[in-house]
Amino acid sequence: MSQSDLAKMSKRRVFLLCSRRPIIAEFLILADYLAKEQDLRAVLVVPDGFENLLPRELPEDCSVVLTGPRSWRTKGVKSLFAYGFFGLIRKLSSLVRRASLQILGDFLDTWEGIARGKWFARHILEVAVDSAAVLLADDRDLRADQGILAEARKSGVFTMVVAFGKSDPDADAQRRATPVFDIDLPPFRWLKQRMQRAYPASVRLDVNGRRLGFFRLGEYHALKAHAALFDAPWSYGGGRADKVALLDTASLRLLKSMGVSEQKLFISGQCSHDILWEGRKQRDAIRRRLVDKYRFPAEKPLVLLSMPPLGEHGMAATSVQRNETTFLCKAIRQATDCNVLISLHPRQSRNEYEQIAADCGFVIACEALREILVAADLFVAYSSTIGWAQMLGIPSVALEYYGLGFTLFDGEPGVIAVTDRAHLVHVCQSLLSPHGERARLVEELQALGEQVMFDGGACQRLVTALRQNLYAYRT
Repeated sequence: MSQSDLAKMSKRRVFLLCSRRPIIAEFLILADYLAKEQDLRAVLVVPDGFENLLPRELPEDCSVVLTGPRSWRTKGVKSLFAYGFFGLIRKLSSLVRRASLQILGDFLDTWEGIARGKWFARHILEVAVDSAAVLLADDRDLRADQGILAEARKSGVFTMVVAFGKSDPDADAQRRATPVFDIDLPPFRWLKQRMQRAYPASVRLDVNGRRLGFFRLGEYHALKAHAALFDAPWSYGGGRADKVALLDTASLRLLKSMGVSEQKLFISGQCSHDILWEGRKQRDAIRRRLVDKYRFPAEKPLVLLSMPPLGEHGMAATSVQRNETTFLCKAIRQATDCNVLISLHPRQSRNEYEQIAADCGFVIACEALREILVAADLFVAYSSTIGWAQMLGIPSVALEYYGLGFTLFDGEPGVIAVTDRAHLVHVCQSLLSPHGERARLVEELQALGEQVMFDGGACQRLVTALRQNLYAYRT
């Protein structure tokens, strides 16, 4: 064994659970920071099919563990048998769903995911051996992450939620505004009301006064069977992780109001903030590079358009997504003759949007948004990345006209929320003028002050929190 291999083996592992596409980029930034540490190394835990999102060259001492059958096979017959057993449960769940037994199907899916996560953590990751921490995007996730989290805590391994976007309980409630979640509507109203009495924290009033449960009945009973019910299910960080890293003071106030223990909370900022901080120092160079690469007229302002992923997130049909995209691009073109660069969400396929963009004379960026946003004069989006634009002092237009029953950015500093699509063209035009509304938003952004930690130290704060809790006593 080489000297470098011995040095790598001596480092304690920090498991980064990459079960969502956007968190992969965040955790790669953190893995790069951990590569500089003498006693810690990153292990990216990645679902099969997501490995194509990883770079060819990983940060130094960083390794990858896939969650699919290849990893289970490497641990021998016992683990392979276990993988087959969990597969049979998934097959059984599919059969009972075909028989319209939805509650049982939800129970089996949730129970299996958590049980598989526990086995994976114990036998594949071996979290009890030389592990420093398990970090994940959301401690309320009902997939295998919940089982890995439970097994890590059982083994005395520190667990932490790392913020990667804006979380809003009203948005969560709107997505659950269906009879399945409505406590006072069939099906199985009496069972849902019984759940509400036993677990009142799981029920929330939405903006229309409806009582909505956070979980389906089957999910609730599966969590109960695993002794894994959350203290504050309607809040990010309301699960069972030891610590919760937050973006800003607004997030801190929200989580405290939602019942998350203040002892768990601290403000770190987002890993991507460190990239934005470095990019801010190179704004002019990045701007020139984009002008040269995409052959933009250098004298024109740059509008960055982040395409809303409504269809990709299951919030709209594919045809609706296409119509909305076409409308948005045409409206932006009508509003301005500026250079327009489109940024796609990790779930979005370039092939689906290329023709619509080309028809309006727009270009789809090859770079990640965090690498180029600093060069923009105006940001148009329906995304938590509007928070990035705020930190960079870039005025934004929030696309809030989708009729989802809630708004995320109305009243935010430096942002105009367009709730009526008929106003989109006018708002964009006004914000590309150096006077009027644009000047007001710039003043608001300059007054943001210390509400957000933006100093290039987000990764450092995360690692500091990790070190402070490495040897914390757990009952």
